[in-house]
Amino acid sequence: MKTTSYKIFRRAFLLSLFTFFSFISFAQTSPSLLQSWQKARFKSSYQTDTANITLLNNLSVTYRYNSADSSLNFARQALTLALTQKNKPGQATSWNNIGMAYYVMGSYFQSLDAASRLMKISNTLNYQLGIANAYQIMGLIFLAQDKTEDAIIQFTKALNGFTNLNDKAKMARMYFDIGLCNDEAKSPKKAFYFLDKTIEIGQQINDEHIVSMAFNRMGETFFHLKNYSQAIVYYQKVLNAHYQDKWENDFAYSGLGQAYYGLKQYPLSISNAKKGLILANEINSRYDAVRALKILSDSYAAINDYTNAFTHQSLYKKYNDSLLNDTKEKELNYLHLKQQQADNVRLESENELNKQKLNTNRLIIIIVGLAAIFVIVILLIISRSNLHKTALNKELKQQSLEISRQKEALDDLNHTKDLLFSVISHDLRSPFASIMQTIELIRSGDIDEAEQIILIDDFYKQVNLVNNMVNNMLVWANSQQKGINIEKNSLNITGVVDEILSVSGFLAKKKHINIQHIHNGDQMVIADQNHLKIIIQNLVGNAIKFTPEGGIIVIHYTQDEAYRAIHVKDSGIGIPAEKMDKLFKVVGKEISGYGTQKEAGAGIGLALVKQFVDVNKGRIEIKSEVGNGTEFIVYLLKA
Repeated sequence: MKTTSYKIFRRAFLLSLFTFFSFISFAQTSPSLLQSWQKARFKSSYQTDTANITLLNNLSVTYRYNSADSSLNFARQALTLALTQKNKPGQATSWNNIGMAYYVMGSYFQSLDAASRLMKISNTLNYQLGIANAYQIMGLIFLAQDKTEDAIIQFTKALNGFTNLNDKAKMARMYFDIGLCNDEAKSPKKAFYFLDKTIEIGQQINDEHIVSMAFNRMGETFFHLKNYSQAIVYYQKVLNAHYQDKWENDFAYSGLGQAYYGLKQYPLSISNAKKGLILANEINSRYDAVRALKILSDSYAAINDYTNAFTHQSLYKKYNDSLLNDTKEKELNYLHLKQQQADNVRLESENELNKQKLNTNRLIIIIVGLAAIFVIVILLIISRSNLHKTALNKELKQQSLEISRQKEALDDLNHTKDLLFSVISHDLRSPFASIMQTIELIRSGDIDEAEQIILIDDFYKQVNLVNNMVNNMLVWANSQQKGINIEKNSLNITGVVDEILSVSGFLAKKKHINIQHIHNGDQMVIADQNHLKIIIQNLVGNAIKFTPEGGIIVIHYTQDEAYRAIHVKDSGIGIPAEKMDKLFKVVGKEISGYGTQKEAGAGIGLALVKQFVDVNKGRIEIKSEVGNGTEFIVYLLKA
């Protein structure tokens, strides 16, 4: 009888814990949740809105300990919606609430079936919270069947799951349940360890209720060790705490009653047991009432008050028989429970095997990924090497082109040098030789005055010729070596022509050549002044050089929208066809020729004319007929 009563007291304590958790939330949240659900279920989107699954599951939790039937109904409706919407997490939550509702109702077989379904779907989803909740339900079922060792196994698995999720509220609850189981299994040292952990976490998260529960169970564990004084300390902690509730105070007063009974302080035992009985009746807890009545009956008997002892013994028997009948109705075939546990173990094994396969696949994927990365790195290195090689080749090619350009420039300089030496050695030698001969004749004194005048005339011609040739060579050589500098200005062509004619006109008169400069005022162009002088000087000089005595040279101007043209037309010997093709392309002896009076040239003048016309954005045209003269036309931009 004593063992049966002890089990009843323990079950009374467990159920009182569950009932309190929802009492406050039921009173505060139930109306608002119901109103929300009443509105939602009349909407057209009710069947498809996932929020309604959450709403129904919240209602199930709210009604769990006050109306288990309603809790089960709401959980089933949530499951129906979750199945319709194929919402796997919603299905898992619904199965958890169904399992808890059946547990509170004492339908342990149905509760275990729901936990198994929760475990299966959670393993499929790798839903760790669902797996931990399934272990918790199975632990509660084993605990209700007095299978504390089996219960500890399930609670430990649940604790590991909640710890991985860092759900401290659930962790505190699992530490408490494991501590309770160890106390029931007469392992006080382990019980104290897990209850200390419960208090530690409860204080961290400011959960005063779980702390009060742990204090009560610590007191109960000390009581089982017959350390009544220490048990009283912990029961008093509950009653003296800032946090107060009738459920925990009921248990604490009854605990004090049994501790004082153990110390044979019967008046204090009776006083505290009465307080516990009053609270048990207020909260309608038959389990706590049975506990208090047993203490009162024994305490009154100890002080020989048999009337009160008999009265409380009668009430104790009445309440206890009622609890025994309820307990018998809720008994579950333990063999069937173990079979279900074996199925869960099989599911765990399958899940572990699947995890191993998944880890193996992940490892293979990682290896393949690393191999791919390695290949990519190699390809990048090769690509980078090729790019570097291409860049080097490009750089070498550019250097090669630069070397080629430098070689061409050097060849041009050598050509210019050779040409200058050729001109100096060939074209300038004859004029200087003539000059030297003339000077020697004058110095000898063997010629009369009339002959001296003729010699001096010839001397002037030679010096003027050499001067023009040297000037052209210097300008041309400088342009070949340093490039052509240009400074454009607005210039009057007629003024430049008049300036050139004032110098070159003497040569024309000696050959009796008539030069006509026809213009109607200023002819303005955009050009470099020095370039323009050299262009006109060479064109006029060539016209005089290749026009016979008595000939005519006409200089006139035309224009179009963009250009102004200067025409230099002579009545000279003309240019042969074979030379026309070489004009402006070659210089030196190959293009040079003697004038009508054997005037020599350097073969550079027309090359200079072409260069200077081009850099001044102009163009040049030639019209010539052998024996009938030549016309040079130079077009320059209008000012």
